[in-house]
Amino acid sequence: MDLVDKAKNYVSEKVAEKVAEMEKPEATIMEVDVKKVSFDSISYHAKVSVTNPYHVPIPIMEITYVVKSAG
Repeated sequence: MDLVDKAKNYVSEKVAEKVAEMEKPEATIMEVDVKKVSFDSISYHAKVSVTNPYHVPIPIMEITYVVKSAG
């Protein structure tokens, strides 16, 4: 491996470390109002609080939520 490749790898590793340490936006479900329950689905309204550590606003239309269930 030549010097240029070693330098690239070093920089890539340092950037990856910094990105991993950065604060990230977080979303917390504050309230849930169940609207409808059936055998194959559930409908609800949820109030979500979003914490953004950045000075640039988050475009809400581009946020993806993942809902997980334990079983």
